[in-house]
Amino acid sequence: MIDFRSDNTHGASPEVLEALTRAAAGTATSYGGDDVTARVRRRCAELFEHDVEIFPVVTGTAGNALALASLVPPWGGILCHEDAHIHRDELGAPELFTGGAKLLPIAGVHGKLAASDVQPWPELPSCVSVTQATEAGTLYTPDELRAIADLGLPMHMDGARFANALVALDCSPADITWRAGVDVLVLGGTKNGLLAAELIVVFKEELAKEIAPRWHRAGHRLSKTRFLSAQFEAYLADDLWLRNARRANAAAQRLARGLDVLRPVEANVVFVRFAPHVASALRAEGFAFHDWTLFGEGAVRLVCGFGTSDADVDALLGAVRRLR
Repeated sequence: MIDFRSDNTHGASPEVLEALTRAAAGTATSYGGDDVTARVRRRCAELFEHDVEIFPVVTGTAGNALALASLVPPWGGILCHEDAHIHRDELGAPELFTGGAKLLPIAGVHGKLAASDVQPWPELPSCVSVTQATEAGTLYTPDELRAIADLGLPMHMDGARFANALVALDCSPADITWRAGVDVLVLGGTKNGLLAAELIVVFKEELAKEIAPRWHRAGHRLSKTRFLSAQFEAYLADDLWLRNARRANAAAQRLARGLDVLRPVEANVVFVRFAPHVASALRAEGFAFHDWTLFGEGAVRLVCGFGTSDADVDALLGAVRRLR
């Protein structure tokens, strides 16, 4: 199988596996009080050029839901794009973790919210959630994020593909987070070389105080937190996260050059339309990808990961040319 279903389907970077082996030696303080987690906190403060608090979790769904619970009360609302993962894929987790806050989906071009799309509800305490990179594979620039933040709403960022966005935008982590008005980032790792680890990065002390008890109460404060933190220590060392993201993005650009794409390709996600006989034949030949009916009949999503090789891309392009 040559797999373009998701960057989730790729394995783990060797550096991450080596870090886990090192973390297994000896003993360490439990529940996040270990030295590895402390080092990751310091590394994040250095990268983001800001004091931060961090909360390692196993899934992005948990990270998003816990972060949102710090931003909006149970009687509030969460403004998000209609295609956002928190709306379409997380099965009400934000509502569950916030104790009842409602998701308020909004239409937007190419998977993005514009400031003009976001209408705060004066009678309803609200926050806004953005995804970087978006479900459509597009990116928010610092100016676009700042325009949304200037509306005065607290902002959450689902950064499952944050590294892919960062290298494509060629800016600093600070430029597309707290400097642009983001209050809480869920920094993705699982899609980009980690086993099962995401990191809530909080830029405001008062929000960290809101998340801390929820992190524990929801069952996401692992006893052996060091095994999540060890993955991030390796991920953020020697720019592994950026190198992995660059490989994935480059593979997507190589793929896009040989196909008629449906949306701009800015990170590592490519949308195209295959005739039914082409899609069926490709699958029969061992290529895997997802149908993406949000973009109409025949639309499919192709995602490149850090393990996607030029040979993988060229094999798909060759098969498409042959089958058309």
